Amino acid sequence: MHVEAVQEAATPTREALVRDFMKIECRHCAAAYHLYHDGVGLNVLRDYFLQASWEISRQHPNHSRVISLDKDSIGVHERAS
Repeated sequence: MHVEAVQEAATPTREALVRDFMKIECRHCAAAYHLYHDGVGLNVLRDYFLQASWEISRQHPNHSRVISLDKDSIGVHERAS
């Protein structure tokens, strides 16, 4: 299972990931992200959505372009320029 939050202007780290229609925004500056995943169920995706929301707001103002999400930790792939 692979899930990552990707800024609107960025590209996911893996090909063939499905983009979720719900937008996630930083509560401080409205930096916008979408979740990309490899086909996880909706009930599991909700937990990732919440995890991504917290991490995106925590990173303010230095938002990563791609945030890899898993059950145990948050991994940052690329910082915004």
